[in-house]
Amino acid sequence: MKKAILSALIFVPLFAGCVSTTDTSTSANLDRNTAVAELTTRMDTLGYFHPVAVQVGIDEFLNMSAIILERQRKVMGEYRTQTDNYRDVQAFLYAHQKSTPEQLQAAIEEFDAGAKNKDEEIGHKIAAYNLANEGIYQQNVELATDLTVEIAKSAYILSQHSTVIAKVTALKMGGNLVSSWLSSDEENAEQEEDPKDIGTALIKAKDQLALALEANEIIELEQATITAINELQLEQEAKG
Repeated sequence: MKKAILSALIFVPLFAGCVSTTDTSTSANLDRNTAVAELTTRMDTLGYFHPVAVQVGIDEFLNMSAIILERQRKVMGEYRTQTDNYRDVQAFLYAHQKSTPEQLQAAIEEFDAGAKNKDEEIGHKIAAYNLANEGIYQQNVELATDLTVEIAKSAYILSQHSTVIAKVTALKMGGNLVSSWLSSDEENAEQEEDPKDIGTALIKAKDQLALALEANEIIELEQATITAINELQLEQEAKG
């Protein structure tokens, strides 16, 4: 139980960001939830449709980039669901974020002693919260491995098509400059992209990997911190 408590303790402060310690747990949760929600929206806006067929030799890379973003989107959704499902745990841990493990354990015991029934106790909810996130972490580790491979591939593929990518990038920049004086219909026509264009497809794949990496690192940060805390706790227990 103590290890589960230590693991859970790190969740809320990590996403509090610039929120001061005098802010409420609601503010911290809103900051974290907003960040995750905005990232999810960016994923959906960019899109992850597959399979696509643009050109032999790069289609595998294009499709894998879309698949990875779709998988990372799913993991991010599961993570978001868990935080929503355990709002009481989030609030409790944030309220005791400055506590030592011993103080937190005492606070849990005091809280549970006043609970009217098992469902109101917080201790088992904290353990369940950590257990629920273990599967998410495992999926995230697997995705990190795939991301490393595809990002390495992208460096080579993008360098081989640097000319067409530069052309598409320049056209996009030019389109942004004239969009202010175009009508809505003209603007939509101007900004419509050809999904079969190699440069456009490669830029989208690059952006898909970048978004997937951003989401992966959010979850990885929590996992790395929790692992460090658990290892420290094991060392302390070994010393008696």
